[in-house]
Amino acid sequence: MRTRQCWVEQNPVMAADDLLIERLLRVIDEGRRTATYKLALLLGLIDAVAMLPGTSIIPTRVIAERVLELYFPQTRSYVDRNGVAYMPRQISMKSSAVLAAVERLRLDAEALRCRTLDEIARRRPDLYRSTLDAVEDTFVRYPIPLLQTVGAQVIPFLYEVDWPEGTTVAALRRRSGDHIRLLDGAADRLVVLGPMLRPLIEHHWVQDVARWTGIPTEDEELHGHLFGRDRVAFPRPLVTSLRELQDDTCFYCGDRLPARVEVDHFLPWSRWPNDAIENLVLADRCNGAKSDHLAATGHLTRWRNRLADHGNELTDIAVRCSWTSSPQRSAALAQTTYRHLAAGTPLWLHDREFEFATGPSWV
Repeated sequence: MRTRQCWVEQNPVMAADDLLIERLLRVIDEGRRTATYKLALLLGLIDAVAMLPGTSIIPTRVIAERVLELYFPQTRSYVDRNGVAYMPRQISMKSSAVLAAVERLRLDAEALRCRTLDEIARRRPDLYRSTLDAVEDTFVRYPIPLLQTVGAQVIPFLYEVDWPEGTTVAALRRRSGDHIRLLDGAADRLVVLGPMLRPLIEHHWVQDVARWTGIPTEDEELHGHLFGRDRVAFPRPLVTSLRELQDDTCFYCGDRLPARVEVDHFLPWSRWPNDAIENLVLADRCNGAKSDHLAATGHLTRWRNRLADHGNELTDIAVRCSWTSSPQRSAALAQTTYRHLAAGTPLWLHDREFEFATGPSWV
């Protein structure tokens, strides 16, 4: 016991990390979960802290936006390899008001031929806003105050909340309390641990949905259906417009693009799933060489300059192609990622060559 105490006293940061990870794993691996709400809240928090670098105050509205983004595509029916159709269930009970609201929004989007959540939010802000209200109120009432409960005791390890289960978001707004306050260091740890936690959270999420819906757990296609894929068929007009924007050259090496071009997520999908047009670049064989590595600082500078100089053009392309545009989110995710680089992190230059980070690379 004394040895452990000495180690904790000498390594307070590592000890805090151990405790945070242990409690996160307890939430993720909870066997009695009756809904995917807590998993959605964890992913929503991870995304929210990445989008709001430098702050410890996270509005409940921002969390709700991220949760809605997760659930929106998951209300589509799933067809397995044998042609059997299922409606994925996110809860063990018969119904959920919040999920019903999300499904209504998706059906409205389909009726209006909106391909993305971003598009329905632009075209019918009233429908988007009412759905977001339902998501926020549900998560304020239950998952947010209950996430850090161990047994019957609330043990904060991520954030502080000063409202009990069942509190409405309207009640919080009346006293300007519609936010959570992250504990010291929690935001940084979530950013660093996020890329490792995300696959584990998604794995348990898929297992829950499969169990409640009656879908074989080992069906890998279900994961792609629920959470998207990093390799999708991008619309030809989108690729053509990006080719013109890049003067028909590879974003990374500057060589002439081949007829069959590769669309790359500049900030790797495995770290932060982000299909916004601002995160998409065209590449030749460099795409395969870069793989899931972070790009070197020279590429980062070029990407930031493109966002600054051609941001309006990128947004216009997205609107014309019914694609998602999110310049602020894309910039925030990149900023957060590069500001948390550990010394020695390999950053891809070209072919098989890398440079190694000396520390944070965003100034």
